[in-house]
Amino acid sequence: MSNVTISVLVVTRNEESYIAELLEKLINQTLNRNQYEIIIVDGQSEDKTLEVIEPILKKNKDFIRVISNPQKTLPPGWNLGIKASRGNYILRVDGHTLVPDDFLENYIHLINRKPEVDCVGGIIVSKGEGFQGEINQYVYSHRFGVGNSKFRTTKDVWEGFVDTVPYGAYKKEVFETVGYFNEHLKRNEDIEFHKRMKDKGGQFYLSTSIQSTYYVRPSLSGLIKKSLGDGVWNIMANRVSPGSLRRRHKAPLYAFSFGVLVTIAAILHPVARWCFMSMIFLYLLAAALSTIELAKKNGIKYFVPGIFTFFCLHFFRGFGSFSAHFKKEYWLINQKSQQESDKRFN
Repeated sequence: MSNVTISVLVVTRNEESYIAELLEKLINQTLNRNQYEIIIVDGQSEDKTLEVIEPILKKNKDFIRVISNPQKTLPPGWNLGIKASRGNYILRVDGHTLVPDDFLENYIHLINRKPEVDCVGGIIVSKGEGFQGEINQYVYSHRFGVGNSKFRTTKDVWEGFVDTVPYGAYKKEVFETVGYFNEHLKRNEDIEFHKRMKDKGGQFYLSTSIQSTYYVRPSLSGLIKKSLGDGVWNIMANRVSPGSLRRRHKAPLYAFSFGVLVTIAAILHPVARWCFMSMIFLYLLAAALSTIELAKKNGIKYFVPGIFTFFCLHFFRGFGSFSAHFKKEYWLINQKSQQESDKRFN
């Protein structure tokens, strides 16, 4: 498949801190320019994103296109980029990301080796800045934090079929068969889309030959906000397409729900208090054991904050998933999506 061409979509909003570095890396890839294009879909950024990229655009006006996304959220942005793309593969890259010089070339190599696969991708190396950012980086790369998510936790050379990939390079015909991203989902739209792909027999292939760096939130409040949002919109995605979630997505909800039941029981019955105390002890023990490596590498001052960060990641994602069932949007989103299903193919 020497005629492979890639449309790189950068859907962004308020990414003034990272967008210039990402674009410079994408512009200076080892891949020949006639094999890819860059499409920036800006969600009406309110910071200096557009100002930052303006000089880059002037130098590369025949290579980079900018599209405005008036709806601001990710799914409409992806859809606008997909419809405007010219490549036979569509590659999504977040503005919060940094890629190596051979990033796209490695995609081409993998596509040529696996032309039958509908979507290929690689692993993410989390990167944090500052004290809390380094802790966030650690918990997002640890199995206790994110479960069996291969694209986050795999450190050895590996490749094979998986249930999902980040920054996937999709065959363009996938969108003709499956439709576009659901625009009623404000985030986590890829989970629902991948469920529809798998229902149509779509396959995902991951290789550690493809790597990118993702800048995690540098603060605890940022991690909590993301965890809440991920919890809510995981459930919304599953509401639209039941079966979208894997066990690692459901685990925080189950743990939170069980914790609520045990807490209520502990208030009502003394025997349940032992169960409650045991549950707390076992969780803290698991979190402590998982944080030892961080403390050994960075210092003992990371130990207690590391344990607390694991707790925040799990608690707020579980709370978000739990609370989603009581939101009005939960009961309306499936109906709205059904009404829009025919429009996905237009």
